[in-house]
Amino acid sequence: MSNALVIIFGIGAIQCILFALLILLKKQRKSSDWVLFSWFIIFFVHLVLGIGKKTNPTQSIEICIMTIGFLHGPLFLFYAKTIFTIPIKKVEVLHLFPFAFFTILSFFINEEKEQLWEIVILIVKLISLIFYPLYILYVHHKKITLLKTNIADNSIWEFSWIRIIAFIFLVSTGVSMIRLATELIVGVTYFEFLDGLRYVILIIVIGFYGLKYGMVYKPEGHLNMIAHDKKYKHSPLKNGEINTFTNTINRFFQDNDAYLLPDFSLTTLSESVQIPKHHLSQIINSEMHTTFYDLVNSKRVAYAVQRIQEGTNLTLEGLGYECGFNSKSAFFSNFKKNIGKTPGQFKKEISTD
Repeated sequence: MSNALVIIFGIGAIQCILFALLILLKKQRKSSDWVLFSWFIIFFVHLVLGIGKKTNPTQSIEICIMTIGFLHGPLFLFYAKTIFTIPIKKVEVLHLFPFAFFTILSFFINEEKEQLWEIVILIVKLISLIFYPLYILYVHHKKITLLKTNIADNSIWEFSWIRIIAFIFLVSTGVSMIRLATELIVGVTYFEFLDGLRYVILIIVIGFYGLKYGMVYKPEGHLNMIAHDKKYKHSPLKNGEINTFTNTINRFFQDNDAYLLPDFSLTTLSESVQIPKHHLSQIINSEMHTTFYDLVNSKRVAYAVQRIQEGTNLTLEGLGYECGFNSKSAFFSNFKKNIGKTPGQFKKEISTD
């Protein structure tokens, strides 16, 4: 059983390194990529510590293997926030406090109280593994409710991915509860194996969904356009209809400011221009070479540029909300993506001219 556990930990560690390398190979890395990269490194360290515990156990390894699990919840939260474009505040570094607290304190626990201390740590970790996924599911629900839209890119899969991992965390917590009950009654030998296996499964699921939905390694540039062309190869739309629909879409954004509403959706646009949603997606993706999400946000940024040039008295955050963005970070990131500089930098340049 011990050798099998070492092999499983080794496989998981190798997978962590491979996924981390895929992230580093991306041409353009977002903040979510760096959080996910850090998470894979923590998983790698966790599994290597597990191997060390079985092959060459020391006090330091025993303590770290007990407490490193406190890092998974916070890293999951940070990752979810970057996907949801919710700013991570400096004070949130306190989420890492339980790891530091229990790690340091563990070195001062005497032998008589070690077993009780281990149970205390396990219980607190269980609470952590329940709290973080439930909170993330709550944030996920709020985000979906706020969007109320069919996004013409793969962002919806990012949200789905977060929900799936949250549920896996909750299942994992159930496994740990079984381990805790067994530890109190008959020992932990077999359930240590099960406890290690659940982390490896979690890594596999993270890698699978990341690769499948493009959050770890997303084919970029012309590869996306090839995919769209293949998808709409057998579309019934004729060239004349395509040109007419394209002009209708462009005219809508010129004459209408409904895209400034935060809940503006593909459905709303479809009803406004009287074009079926599937045809609308085809035009935006294949003919305009963009996505609904990027198209709308580019129009919002153009409006923000106009308002800055007019000398608006709104704060930059207020301007972002006026343009339809749901957060300051979403406004800033899309502004920089389209203009090449932040709203503050652009406003400063305007004022000095």
